[in-house]
Amino acid sequence: MRNAEGFVVGILVGAVGALLLAPASGAETRQELRRAMDKGKERFYNLESLAEERIAVLIDEIQEKTARLMDAGGDLMESKREDLLEAIQVAKRALAEERDILTRSTRTRREILLEEEEDV
Repeated sequence: MRNAEGFVVGILVGAVGALLLAPASGAETRQELRRAMDKGKERFYNLESLAEERIAVLIDEIQEKTARLMDAGGDLMESKREDLLEAIQVAKRALAEERDILTRSTRTRREILLEEEEDV
């Protein structure tokens, strides 16, 4: 999930750059940073939702194809069905891992924001 990590790092670099180059007062700068972080948070959640939707669609497609193969019957189909069921489990585990990474990223982002607010 390197994209999410890169996204969070990009937000942080942008925030630090804004602080260093801002001609505005501290209160205005903090308000602008909060707006930027809120916007970044919204984009992050949109990306998270999009990823979950795509994974759900893939799982649905795999299950649908599995059902069609099962209807075809035969020993060979049973073997293929087991392979596809295993693929579904792998996809579900991948989804769980992605959610875990996103959750950890969110926690890290919150911790950084709290630290920044304490420094202000």
